[in-house]
Parts: sequence; C-alpha cells; structure tokens
Amino acid sequence: HRINEKTIMMKGRYINELDIKQKTKNAVIGRLVEIDLFNGEDALGKFISLGNSIFKVVGVYQDDGGDNEERIIYIPYTTRQRIEKGNDKLNQIIIGFKPSIGYAGALTLEKNVTKFLKEKKFIAREDRSGIFVRNLAEELKQTQQLATVLGLIALFFAVGTIIAGIIGVSNIMIFVVKERTKEIGIRKALGATPKMVISTILIEAITITALSGFSGMLLGISILQNLGEQLEDYFIKNPYIDLGFAISATVVLIVFGTIAGYVPAKRAARIKPIVALRDE
Repeated sequence: HRINEKTIMMKGRYINELDIKQKTKNAVIGRLVEIDLFNGEDALGKFISLGNSIFKVVGVYQDDGGDNEERIIYIPYTTRQRIEKGNDKLNQIIIGFKPSIGYAGALTLEKNVTKFLKEKKFIAREDRSGIFVRNLAEELKQTQQLATVLGLIALFFAVGTIIAGIIGVSNIMIFVVKERTKEIGIRKALGATPKMVISTILIEAITITALSGFSGMLLGISILQNLGEQLEDYFIKNPYIDLGFAISATVVLIVFGTIAGYVPAKRAARIKPIVALRDE
C-alpha cells in the first residue's frame, strides 16, 4: 500500500514484515486521525482502541490523495485474522504494475489476475460477483483524457487572451498617436527621422505590455498561493504555475504587443510635420 499509494511517513514507521509475522498490535494512523484523536499532540508510542483491542501507534502518515485518505488506520492483516479467531479472509489486495506496460498491458494484467484468483478459489468464470476487480488504469485513462481536454480549453483561452492583448495594445497606441500628433509633428520638424518616431512608439508599446504582463503574472501566482492554503485538506492540493511557463507566456505577450504597436508607429512616422502642426 505504501508503494502503490505513495504514502509519506511523517513520524515513526510503517507496518513491516515482522509485524505481519508476529501478528503485533501495532497501528499506523493518518495525519487527520492524529489530529482528531490526540488534538494535535504527538501520537507516537500512545495507544488507541479498535473494537475490543488496544493498538500501539508506531507511525503517522500523510497522503496527498485528500481528506479521506488521511483518516484511515492500518494494522497487520494477520493481527486482524487472529482477532477474528483464525479468519483468513482478505477484503482487498492492492497490486501495482510498471507504467511501461501501458494501458493495454494493465487490462491484460487484470484479466490474468482475475482468472488466477477464480481458479484458486474455485469461482466460476462467468460469476462476476465472486471477485470484484477495480482497475485504476481505466480511471487514469479517463483522467488523462480530461486533462487533455482541459489543456486544449486552457490553450484556447490563452490564445484568446493574447489576441485580446494585441487588440488592446493596438487600440491604446492608436489613441496615443492621435493624441500626440502635434508633438510628433514638432519632433519631425526639429529633425526627428521616421525611424526615431517608430522607436519611440514601440518602446511605449513594449513598456505597456511588459508592465501589464508581469503584473498579471504576479497576481496569478499570488492567487494560486492563496488557493493552495485554502484547499490544504481537500483533494486538489498545491495548485501552482510553472515559473518558466509563466515567464515564457509573458515574453510571448510582449513580442505580440510590440508587433501590435508597430502599425500605429508606422502610421505616426508617415505624419507630415505641416499637417501635424495644424492638428488640434
């Protein structure tokens, strides 16, 4: 279980082979169980009552799977069988497989395991209620498909945001050029070349886009950090954005913002000084 579920031990140790062999009354509890039963105090070495038996806490674990996963108590299965007077029943077996076998390999493994257990326990092949097998590979595939769809939706919104940014910067720079027509005319009359005018407008476009892009990036990172604190005990934990990706997206926005500012800049460079000086 510890390997398959990637359980992280916070304190003490997990159930080991010696516990199983000697049928010890040792227990490993979840982080939230420790909080509920011991009010946040250290539970290591203390005892808990399970049914009519007393167990010693030898470990405390945490699990990123969410709230329910951290409210479970684990004991040696042999101890449970002994308590139940020689009962050799197991209600669950967790089997892991290498990711390299893929989805098809996981389905084949499921069929082979089901066939083996039915033959071992003399269960008819057509009996579907004798053994229940839950293959997480199918759920994983659905999750990956959902992630792909969400990724495409996110890409759509990202492209839409960039297009909106381009239009916004272009409109702003058109307005700026119109408001500064007389100033541009004076500069050209004093000897400013079209290249100098274009450079001035582009620098302003880059500045506006860069300030907006980095401000949005910092705001987004801050919101995600606050969400992470609010969702600490829920299934969705530690939401984050890759810093490299965020910077790359901002750089792309700046590049396209510069391109958007080029058209107004080119228009400003073509303004004739005599016409600009007459502008009110």
